[in-house]
Amino acid sequence: MPQLSLLGVLGISALVVSAGGALALGALQVAEDERTCELPYQSGNVSSLVTTARGDSPQPEVSFPTPLITPERQVTIVEEGEGEPARAGGYIDFDVSVFVGSDEMYLTGSSYNPSNPVRRPVNPELPDFFAQVLECQKPGSQIVVTAALADIFGQIDEDDYLKNTSTVVAVIDVHDTYPGRADGSARLPQSGLPTITQAPTGHHGFSFPNAPIPEDLRVSVLKMGEGEPIMQGDFVTTHFTGVVWNTRQVFISSFDQGVPLGLIADDQTTSATGEGVIPGLAQALVGKTVGSQVLVSVPPQLGYLPENLPPGVGENQTLVFVFDILGVSN
Repeated sequence: MPQLSLLGVLGISALVVSAGGALALGALQVAEDERTCELPYQSGNVSSLVTTARGDSPQPEVSFPTPLITPERQVTIVEEGEGEPARAGGYIDFDVSVFVGSDEMYLTGSSYNPSNPVRRPVNPELPDFFAQVLECQKPGSQIVVTAALADIFGQIDEDDYLKNTSTVVAVIDVHDTYPGRADGSARLPQSGLPTITQAPTGHHGFSFPNAPIPEDLRVSVLKMGEGEPIMQGDFVTTHFTGVVWNTRQVFISSFDQGVPLGLIADDQTTSATGEGVIPGLAQALVGKTVGSQVLVSVPPQLGYLPENLPPGVGENQTLVFVFDILGVSN
């Protein structure tokens, strides 16, 4: 049987990073549609034959008549969740199990680790199975997709058991959805700080003032969200960009990963686990609300320790971050 890697198909799972990690830039995203979300696929007579049950394992128990053969991609919602649907331009967290339609054999799947779900962009224009079928799905939903194997994995080296046209069954559990950017109401920026622009792709642009670099921590809420406030120790889902003020060079960005990343709103220098972010960011993020866009200027004394400086950051340099706060969990 060919070796199929779901990791390559799914791309990147959710990542927990402190803002002390090192990333850079580049993601594809489309503008969010604020209108009614219409499911891209209707339930089919094949996908509706698949039944699921929840047992002791987080992975669903799945059964269906064999051989199961689908003439086309079909989607059935087994359980409909609640909350904001996954819209084009946003992101979705989920887990998935894939089975062979001919005999119910488990083929591959994700880890079902609550702290590390699969995260994908939602974009029907992308040549990506999950980016297409998960549009408009809600947190808590469970869906069944029947499709040809090549529809999910691309063309494979066929053998006597698996063909590119073989029917496979994907059972997907949706955990959470996120907008593509902060959607709060605009606020006047503080003077003396960089001006932030945002491209249609969501990328942040920085225009620096002709003014002295601040010597203390500066925090400016550029958009005020109406969502849940961040508490110390919370897990925050965010798109962000970090720039060295002295050199005006980007040194870290979630956009390189193609999805928002997670960070823990705690001071990594004092937290019991050593997890979290640099002190200035811990101070800046606690209390801010989901949907907000926050600009933070971090002086050297509240930044990285000299032994933990990421590439592109030197000692005694001031750092500027902008965060689009997309979600929070305890």
